Amino acid sequence: MPTPLRLLVAEDFPPDAELILTEVRRAGYDPVATVVDTAGKFLRALDDEPEIVICDYTLPTMTAPDALAILQSKQPDLPLIVVSGTMDEATCVNSLRLGAADYLLKDRLSRLGPAIDHALARRELDRVARLAEQRRDETMNILLGLVENSVAAISVQNLSGRTLVSNDLYNQLSTDHPPLASAAPIRTAGAEVVQRQELFTIDGEQRTFHAVRYPVRDGTDTVFAVGSILVDITGQKKIESDLRAARVELEARNEQLDRANSELREVDRLKTEFVASVSHELRTPLTSIRGYAELLIDEADGADSQSAKMLDIIDRNARRLLNLVEDLLLLSKIDSRKLTHEFVEVDLADLAEGAMLVLRPSAETAKVSLSLDTSGELPVLGDRSQLERVLLNLLSNAVKFSDQGGEVVIRGTVEDREVVVRVIDQGLGVAADELPKLFNRFFRSASDAAHKIPGTGLGLAVVREIVENHGGSVTMDSVLGEGSTVTVRLPLRT
Repeated sequence: MPTPLRLLVAEDFPPDAELILTEVRRAGYDPVATVVDTAGKFLRALDDEPEIVICDYTLPTMTAPDALAILQSKQPDLPLIVVSGTMDEATCVNSLRLGAADYLLKDRLSRLGPAIDHALARRELDRVARLAEQRRDETMNILLGLVENSVAAISVQNLSGRTLVSNDLYNQLSTDHPPLASAAPIRTAGAEVVQRQELFTIDGEQRTFHAVRYPVRDGTDTVFAVGSILVDITGQKKIESDLRAARVELEARNEQLDRANSELREVDRLKTEFVASVSHELRTPLTSIRGYAELLIDEADGADSQSAKMLDIIDRNARRLLNLVEDLLLLSKIDSRKLTHEFVEVDLADLAEGAMLVLRPSAETAKVSLSLDTSGELPVLGDRSQLERVLLNLLSNAVKFSDQGGEVVIRGTVEDREVVVRVIDQGLGVAADELPKLFNRFFRSASDAAHKIPGTGLGLAVVREIVENHGGSVTMDSVLGEGSTVTVRLPLRT
């Protein structure tokens, strides 16, 4: 039987909206949908308390980031799935960073059902966690209230039962319960203290008290009275019962969370395997494209310059895609702990010179000069191809973020049993608050977006993983508008 679902769809193209509803029904839901196409209608539709939002990335008066901003201020726990006819990686990553539950292409809406399932499950887990925390806080407040406001029933009676001192609460206790019944051992056998639970009736309600009876002696050490302190523990006993029930419920919830975490870990594993598989499958055709493009470029030497230019564009973009595939494949291998190393003695000065030769055409096109400053060999023990990727990524970034007429310097030294390579540029630089995030996967600085510089945010993440796998470290110093220095430190080969 279909599951009812209150759905808000932000879509300005009716056929696409109907396609979304069809996929939702196919996923086993019975949607009660509201379709809107403007920001105003979207805001009003939130009053109907939808369970999930599906939003086209671009509408006439609103974008998906606008919708996410509205939800952050109005209903931050309401999941939103972004759909789009086209998708680039930066847009997808930005949407997820802004709080989207998922991002789907319109020609792949078959994934809409699982995306909704996952978003609703995660929302339910968050709700359960908040409820558990609320119940815990409520229980603590009850206990604190009892401690701060509890009043003991107090009395002192002589051995014949006449009340000498009492407070109002003690006076409310039912007279059909002999107040001194529990004090008999003190009166007859001289016991020091008697403690027990006793039942009293107050206003027709039976209540449980913790009673403490103790002897009151005169100056000759003769017992002449019995003191009584009675604390109403009826509420406390009820709370203890509730706490036991709450503990059982929390344990059940914890088991559910453990199962959910296990499922999420499995999803993450499958994602890693998927990325590795797709990257591997893409690498072969891209390598083939580059090979044939290079052959055509050689044959076009001296021929039509327009053809040569187009072939160069094909080769350059194929190389960019191949580099991206290699980055993804390397990261997936690291995540799955399948990355292998062929450690040999490597001269980083020689690798740096080779990297400069590879990137010199790009630097000349960007009108950026390259120079190498080393005092001799820089021997380390490592995987040559991986360390070459480190230098290519750093040098490529330095050229990409440099202004025309700028200079990029690779400076290599040996310091305190370490080989230190610095890649220095005079380019855009990075704001101080963004520096701690630069080596995170998919992170791109604000200056990237402002200057419309292409990239995936994987280059520095790959550099960090490789360097740390070689027992080294990598850091960046930067001043916005003045340039950056990336410093790689690796153990010196002795």
